Amino acid sequence: MATPIRRQYQIFIDRPPQAVFDFFENLKSYGRILTADQEILNEAQTALWEDTLLRLRWKQGALSRILELRIEDWNEPHGFVERQEVGPFAFFVRRHKFHEFQTGTLMTDVLEYGLPPGPAGVLLDRMYLSAHLDPMMHHQQSEAKRLLETVTRIKGRGV
Repeated sequence: MATPIRRQYQIFIDRPPQAVFDFFENLKSYGRILTADQEILNEAQTALWEDTLLRLRWKQGALSRILELRIEDWNEPHGFVERQEVGPFAFFVRRHKFHEFQTGTLMTDVLEYGLPPGPAGVLLDRMYLSAHLDPMMHHQQSEAKRLLETVTRIKGRGV
């Protein structure tokens, strides 16, 4: 049985939950927050919705991995779930949550994934995944915040 790992990331975005949800629903916007070693492979698709299969390539040095993530629990404007169907993890779930908070949105990403059991899985997580997942998630959240709040200032829209 896989060793379950859970990580949570939060950031405040000065935009309402619907605007944040709409941003993530749009595949072009979603693609803009990915790190340089990630790319969306859904070429003909423009949006996410319930039961969409999101295909990503994740390069790790000389290695390249394909992740196929099924979109579930579509709950506009409060969030959705990405669940791995194909990929390197025993299991992988990413929960996007958008909660109204003060004048904007508290965006929370919860990652839950499985690694080999015992010390090997713990070592893999500490030595490799935390060094890649934490910076990747911080990048994605800060880019989403930057892009969403910049569009607000440029277009002169209020919250």
